[in-house]
Amino acid sequence: MTTMLKNKQSEVFNKTPDQISNVVARRLSLFTAFLVTSVVSTLAFMSSASAQLVYQVTIRGNVLQRPFQRTGFVVVSPTVTRVTQNGVNPFEVALASGNPYTSPDRGAIWFATNNRLVGSRASLDLAYVNYNPGTAVVTIQPDSRIAATGSNIFTAVPGITATPYQIYGGYMQLQFQNNFQRIAGQIDVVGRGLTFSPSNRYTAIISGVRVQ
Repeated sequence: MTTMLKNKQSEVFNKTPDQISNVVARRLSLFTAFLVTSVVSTLAFMSSASAQLVYQVTIRGNVLQRPFQRTGFVVVSPTVTRVTQNGVNPFEVALASGNPYTSPDRGAIWFATNNRLVGSRASLDLAYVNYNPGTAVVTIQPDSRIAATGSNIFTAVPGITATPYQIYGGYMQLQFQNNFQRIAGQIDVVGRGLTFSPSNRYTAIISGVRVQ
């Protein structure tokens, strides 16, 4: 994985951080649109973008003790910032399904290692990231000190009254398989309600194939 990432970084690192951010932000802005547009048109958009690795995934899990199954994306991009208080990330990862900000739904989630991947220009490192090249497994743990920024959230129910939960604990672990053509793993995180709601847990199995 390390060798492959270095090779692919040469294709992407010649872009400025703003260019990389704009590409990823545009991609994430289409996650909600994916739910109402065709797979063909979505993949056509992806083929024109320059994020490093993109996987279309199925997310099967439980939130608020209710089961759900959703489609989403995992995006892997070059390291965004080396100015951090939780260790320099070997690369950045974002999981997105729907848009929990504008279209709350059961299991909708944004979980990224840097908030540039969800459209912010702040380049804030949001997580501890560990990669084991021997097993091709990346483990991501949210930095609880930065949870209040609200970049990483999920929702448990649909509708305008849904409570967004800011992710502050837990982990996501993903393994790259079949020469990085597939991805599989799990997420088990807890979020704090932005209103007076108690904390809530989000657990799911993630699996998918590379589309970019």
